[in-house]
Amino acid sequence: MLEFFESVLSWSCGLIVVIWISIGTLARSEKIERLSHNVMTLLCLLTAVCLVVFHFSGGVFWGSPPMANFLALVLVVMGLTSQIIPINGEEIQGEPNPHHLMKLRRERGEEE
Repeated sequence: MLEFFESVLSWSCGLIVVIWISIGTLARSEKIERLSHNVMTLLCLLTAVCLVVFHFSGGVFWGSPPMANFLALVLVVMGLTSQIIPINGEEIQGEPNPHHLMKLRRERGEEE
């Protein structure tokens, strides 16, 4: 039974990472960005609580007994960070997007 919960927790952690990575794309719409931040925070906190319960139930997460508690702490920090630092559709990478550069070149070509 603990193996099943370990699998569910692993999938939940993976989903959180996918949302975290996709935030830049999801931030193009403020409504979707806010929703994704809220979903990620909820998932982070629920998964963190489940990881702590899993640890105290005698489960070993990814082959290391203290890993569940450490990962729970990381998830709480990620969830709080997600609520504190919204992107609000701004470009945060600081480097030009290749699609944007192609659009600018195309516009320059049309002007000439």
